[in-house]
Amino acid sequence: MIYKAILGNKYIINDFIEKVELRLEHNIVLPATIYKYDRNTVIIDTPLLYSVKQGVSIGGYPEGGKNFRLLELSITDFPVLENSYISEIIYDSNDIWFLKPSIESILNNTYTEKIPKPKQELMVIKNSDKGEQQ
Repeated sequence: MIYKAILGNKYIINDFIEKVELRLEHNIVLPATIYKYDRNTVIIDTPLLYSVKQGVSIGGYPEGGKNFRLLELSITDFPVLENSYISEIIYDSNDIWFLKPSIESILNNTYTEKIPKPKQELMVIKNSDKGEQQ
């Protein structure tokens, strides 16, 4: 699953200098890779299922002015900042009809629509009795 999450518009998220963890309620580390999309948005690539509007909370520290060093993103039902939630499902891994987009194409805005999987045709070989006549 690939999600887009907005982070409340209070801070400007600085470029990542280390891995940002996905957590549950700021405690349990969850399997995911998080990418900075823009100053207030991240992309979450994870096998876990969440719905649009699922709350998220940021963990880290201010770095002067409105700048913020993001160290973790937490899935929570009690986000600290308003308007901090999963805003979009970019790729649903349960949808067998579409290919997973590359993260690079999402981050550089070249991924604009779902990519259908190539159609595969089955070849049926019929058994012939003509070769074994006595």
